[in-house]
Amino acid sequence: MTVLTLPTGVDRRTLHTPRGPVAASYARPRPENDLGAAVLLVTGYVGSKEDFWALLPAIANAGYHAWTYDQIGQYESAGPRDPEAYTVELLAEDTRAVISQVRAQTAGNSPLHLVGHCLGGFVARAAALAEPSAVRSLTLLGCGPSLDAPKQRAGLAELDRKLEGGSLELLWPVIKRVIPERETGLRAFWFAKLKDANPGFMHGTARAMADESDRTPELRGTGIPALVVHGRRDKRVWHRSVFASMAAQLSANHVVIEKAAHSPSIEQPQRTTEVLLNFWAQHPSVPAPADSEVPA
Repeated sequence: MTVLTLPTGVDRRTLHTPRGPVAASYARPRPENDLGAAVLLVTGYVGSKEDFWALLPAIANAGYHAWTYDQIGQYESAGPRDPEAYTVELLAEDTRAVISQVRAQTAGNSPLHLVGHCLGGFVARAAALAEPSAVRSLTLLGCGPSLDAPKQRAGLAELDRKLEGGSLELLWPVIKRVIPERETGLRAFWFAKLKDANPGFMHGTARAMADESDRTPELRGTGIPALVVHGRRDKRVWHRSVFASMAAQLSANHVVIEKAAHSPSIEQPQRTTEVLLNFWAQHPSVPAPADSEVPA
């Protein structure tokens, strides 16, 4: 299997959820730069923590405690084989536990900056809605409001039927769309990973995404500052007009990453990092009140 090299300054860690441990990656800021603020990046449908490795050192160099992790059932984080174990709400409960631990390991227990890619955007959104006080800002990266349009539902239903056969190699065309052809090593890495993926996670989350409704009005009601980011070529799942409409409803910043499609963190990591850092600088974290409790 092709192995990606862990970047300098990034450590392997383990975090814990009610359903078991999850494999994580962490980059610590230098003491003189430490803002006392944390960032948590939540992975997408076929993604893993490696998707964000290229971002972590730069985020830490800017003064943030930078974390990402494999969700339960994703690759290095063992999970049930039953597809019913993978609903957005269950994954959001896991994420809330991760948020609690990340905050507890950051001076001041400050609300953190939360980023979710694709499926991870649905999960991060649900976690933020359940505990708005724990989240300083929310970035939806390559994630639209829902997948409940007729064409989207039909596509997910077809994927659901194919996954019932148990072969995950049918997801290879998805990876080919997400990762540029020139990235031969990265493509080989993902093809190898899919061979070892948990069919329950892939099957269950495909169903979960089809069932997720548009929660934009709820999110707007929390007042959490939001950022909507997607690649210029990201049109296969959500048209850019859908991203723009969602951003407008949220009064959110809306940034389109040039020369990128569905995964800007992989295709344009430097530009994606710049966009995130600029957004977080507009919404600095503040320490939680001394008598407050970090949510479980």
